[in-house]
Amino acid sequence: MGYGRGPSRFRLRTAGTALLLAGNLASLLSGVIYGFADAPGSGWNLYGVLLLLTLLGNLHIAMGRGVHRGWEYGYLALHVLGLAAVPVWNTVSSSSPGDTDSRSVISTVIMLALFAYGAVIAFLRLQNGTLEKEDGRTRGYSPYGTGGGGGRLRRILKGLLTVWFLLNLVLGLYLCAILLGGVDPGLLEVILPEYALFFGLMFLGAAALLVKMYGSKKGFWRSTFRGAVRLTGLLILLVCALPLASAPKIVNEGQEAYTQAFGEDPTKMEDDAMMRSAFLLPDYFYGARTGDYRVKTDIVYYEGTEGKDAGRKLAFDVYMPPADAKNLPGQNSVLIRVHGGGWTIGDKGAGNYAQMNKYFASRGYVVFDVQYGLSNTKKFVESAVVPEQVVGDFDIGDMVRHIGLFTTYMVEHADEYGANTKSVFFSGGSAGGQLAAAAGLAPANPEFKALFDPGMTVKGIIPYYPANGLAKDLGIGGADGLSDPSLLVTADSPPALIYQGVNDGIVDVQVARDFAQAYREAGSDKVALVEMPFGTHGSDIYFPSYYNEPFTYLMERFMRQYR
Repeated sequence: MGYGRGPSRFRLRTAGTALLLAGNLASLLSGVIYGFADAPGSGWNLYGVLLLLTLLGNLHIAMGRGVHRGWEYGYLALHVLGLAAVPVWNTVSSSSPGDTDSRSVISTVIMLALFAYGAVIAFLRLQNGTLEKEDGRTRGYSPYGTGGGGGRLRRILKGLLTVWFLLNLVLGLYLCAILLGGVDPGLLEVILPEYALFFGLMFLGAAALLVKMYGSKKGFWRSTFRGAVRLTGLLILLVCALPLASAPKIVNEGQEAYTQAFGEDPTKMEDDAMMRSAFLLPDYFYGARTGDYRVKTDIVYYEGTEGKDAGRKLAFDVYMPPADAKNLPGQNSVLIRVHGGGWTIGDKGAGNYAQMNKYFASRGYVVFDVQYGLSNTKKFVESAVVPEQVVGDFDIGDMVRHIGLFTTYMVEHADEYGANTKSVFFSGGSAGGQLAAAAGLAPANPEFKALFDPGMTVKGIIPYYPANGLAKDLGIGGADGLSDPSLLVTADSPPALIYQGVNDGIVDVQVARDFAQAYREAGSDKVALVEMPFGTHGSDIYFPSYYNEPFTYLMERFMRQYR
């Protein structure tokens, strides 16, 4: 078969290719089984490792010199395009309130197709070997051609593709610089670290395609070029894998912080309906299943008729446990989720990471996803589209007042939604994290308690990168205690579980640290701050990521402990 220059190298390559064939078949079969697995445990992470190694092995073999180059080019194209599509479709399914599974069929098909296609590539290599067999029909073959009437056009196409793939590698290096903190990311930080592994695999695939294009001829400069491209693609993957490599640190330190703050070991808080593992690598590729729930959307809870509220209309979505649910950990406790957006943009629903709502409803909580009045000052993101009926001359006090109005509606309609208003948790991200913290702490403050219904009892707050005290930077006023909820903390404040990315360029990590310190200075240790290495603003946007899953694992235990 002509694999190399000696029998030992031939046997080694044959064994490696056979192993890759087995890895693809095992990954394909395990992927099908995983799709039907109910409450998978941490043992499935071994499959996640196999999955990753198989994808890398497929790239390695496909970019080499093989007889069936058309098949190999096809695999590399599927790898790049498929791994660009998988996180997009997973996020779309996750964010849709009505997608009851939250897993994308398209993403699953793409992943399984990669393993099926990889098995074909490995099998063909075992059957036919490589171009080194000096077969005149295949030696030097190029899909771009070198002669005939179309040769010039093909060379132009090859040149354009070369430029395109080189630009991809430059983009990959730029994203690496962002991850390592060497470049100001701007709004790119919202989507980078949680999807970084996909980016790394995509750019490595682009490098493999480039190597494949220039792999049919020998020569010093061609060999140097191919080597440089390989090293660049590998470097990008290694840097983009750093957030994934931080997963054990996130899990261990998060669990330690939880135990120290709340006196319980989260790993020993068992319930069949809760996550069995703090992170599942297969979920990252296939998506995380939600479970059964019910949802009602666009329910109006307040229509303003006078003053700055005149003409304003505020609504909410409610996610409820299945009608026949029994013995779920939530026991109909309430989770009120407040969207972010710099107090000027944002909305409930898909814009507020809807899978969090779906997930906790399926675990027995009644989840309210609530609108509030947005400030009509300059938008945090000028191009963002917001519902006109929620925008007005509102400050932080008005926004908290609107949330308070919702609590009155919630208490009055508790029976309609099966909500236990004596067990309420507030959560939100960024501006929503600040408002959630304010709404969770203010009912115990004499100055602000009248804003909230006395029939509600707050049991805890779960803010994500809370933008405490930052509204004034955008020209949005409000009482100091509401703008900066750390000023409301007392020794008797509800416990807090806080999410914060270490590399957050919008809400500095020190803001969350100051919030946690405010608890300790007030005489309460009931606060746990979970810091995410390489994490940025909005790094929880991808539900099955190495950031969000470990925190959700702690969050559901926090809510079960204090419900």
